[in-house]
Amino acid sequence: MSGRVAPALAVERLDVLFGTTPGVNSGLRNISVAVGGGERLAVLGPSGVGKTTLLRALAGLAPVAAGRIAVRGADVTALPPERRDMVYLHQTPVLFEHLSVAENVAFPLRVRRVSNDAVRERVTAALAAVRLAGLEHRAPHMLSGGQRHRVALARALVARPAVLLLDEPLSALDPTLRDEVREAIADVHDAADALDHAPAMVLVTHDVDDAGLLADRVAVLLAGRIAQLAAPATLFASPATLGVAHLLGTYQTLPALVRADGAVDCALGTIASHAVLEPGAAAVVAFRRDALTVRSVASEPCAVAARVVGIRHRAHGASVVLRLESAPGTPMLEAELRGAVAPGVGELCGVALERRAALVFPA
Repeated sequence: MSGRVAPALAVERLDVLFGTTPGVNSGLRNISVAVGGGERLAVLGPSGVGKTTLLRALAGLAPVAAGRIAVRGADVTALPPERRDMVYLHQTPVLFEHLSVAENVAFPLRVRRVSNDAVRERVTAALAAVRLAGLEHRAPHMLSGGQRHRVALARALVARPAVLLLDEPLSALDPTLRDEVREAIADVHDAADALDHAPAMVLVTHDVDDAGLLADRVAVLLAGRIAQLAAPATLFASPATLGVAHLLGTYQTLPALVRADGAVDCALGTIASHAVLEPGAAAVVAFRRDALTVRSVASEPCAVAARVVGIRHRAHGASVVLRLESAPGTPMLEAELRGAVAPGVGELCGVALERRAALVFPA
């Protein structure tokens, strides 16, 4: 008999159909992923790809066409939502306005007829874990938006579910509140340790930063399938497909042509490729802004002549928008300045690509 512990959540070859147009491939296909207790998985994808549909299927709120959902080794595919040992949190936390903070958090325990002593102990621990100690007697209308989210998280934790599902928890928030709630969700991991209970957490989002900051692993959902499943650092450094690179939004692309030796030629030079591509085939070179270096003159080795067409200022620094002089039909490029003196709009400069930071994909 194996001593292997079953994951908190296991999804195996799951198909979920949605949409009403006959013959259109609309739905989730062959979704397989396992999430351990205490692990945080972000499902990242564009709007309309089926992220919320997947979450609803896991919770038992949407029908499954094929496949299996297991919680702690038990098949729950055919079970109703209340028997799946999951808690589903919507975008906007729903609190009982006539109950205090402590009474809101205690609600699932009261439903289960947990003893008063145990309720007090677990509610106190949950509120302390999400940094709401001392607010037990406040009414919900006296709380900030971030505090309301923390109450909802405490209520979810006190129920001790195997799986915690979060549906776009930050999508409708202003930047300040977004940071506060992001911090609250990150606290769930520490809160679980304090409560001696670590649920698997699955959150869906279209925001790349949220996925990277909140998750241990990210599942990229494209065209109804998981295109890549990886830790955030791996995902951002090595997107598996051109579609994933485009979704991340941090990559720029140039058309390229495959050489006989397997490398590819693009407007910024020759790039080695690990992809197996046919000589003469079209390819795409992808790279981030920080892979480009702007130089004062175009005559330096490895630099390609470019014209500055704009300068963009961001909170974390400035970048220049460039048009390659030798390839006027290619897309505009953007390069970080990294402390260099910015050339003026209209000036000629040199731009060089760090070859090791470039990725090659089939066109």
